[in-house]
Amino acid sequence: MTDGALPNLFVIGAMKCGTTSLNDYLALHPQIHMAAAKEINWFSGEQAHRSVEWYRAQFDAAFPVRGEASQNYSKAHHPFYKGAPEKMAQLCPDAKLVYIVRDPIERYRSHLVENYAEQPPEDVAWAVASDHYFLTGAYAWQLRFFLEHYPMEQILVVDSDDLRRDRLATMNRIFAFLGVEAVEDPALFRFESNTNDSNIAPLHWRRSIFYRIALRLAPFDFHRFMANRFFRKYLYRGLNKREMSPEELAELRERYAPDVAELRALTGQKFANWQV
Repeated sequence: MTDGALPNLFVIGAMKCGTTSLNDYLALHPQIHMAAAKEINWFSGEQAHRSVEWYRAQFDAAFPVRGEASQNYSKAHHPFYKGAPEKMAQLCPDAKLVYIVRDPIERYRSHLVENYAEQPPEDVAWAVASDHYFLTGAYAWQLRFFLEHYPMEQILVVDSDDLRRDRLATMNRIFAFLGVEAVEDPALFRFESNTNDSNIAPLHWRRSIFYRIALRLAPFDFHRFMANRFFRKYLYRGLNKREMSPEELAELRERYAPDVAELRALTGQKFANWQV
């Protein structure tokens, strides 16, 4: 790896929309270098205290396109992650941004599972009180903060349905946006990353005395044993996507409708398979 350089590509989100897979697909292109660590969160979040020299060292200057994927950048409502767009534009004003989105109702349901698996009760309580689940999927609203600093011409919104249905064509659309060569082999992208909402027991189980004792004493991989389908289905019911009542769905559709209409107007895309 040559001396570092600033990135010129950001995958900015959204959470539970396939950013890990997209990051891995981008990294396969010979003209693109994606940072080894996904979720760097340097412009806001865990690594924001580190120097710009440290940040530059995450990218290889030998590649024409250098990128990172941090879905927390599109959480303008979150006090720990807000402010990313302004900081990004100050340091990398010519960068291109890719925002992968998904049916907001399905994203909402997946987010509930994620929090059940990985967050302590106090964080879940905050998420409910702050409307975190809803706002993370308010894509047009989140984009407004980036559009204060980047023109729409530097932002590509990608529907995860397109990536799932025709991966090669969708990736080549992204590559064209980034100014790199198209790829011809569809087999290159025949995989998905991070497909399970959690591959181990939920956090509150892992914190229990019983679980910690069993983990220490079991003569086998206890994490893997407790992650099997039986336990996920019957013991960790929160890992199963909850079916919503007609009233809940109607309320979510009504709340998301203005945001989705704005996103369609901004992008010219239909998002035809969405429930809103």
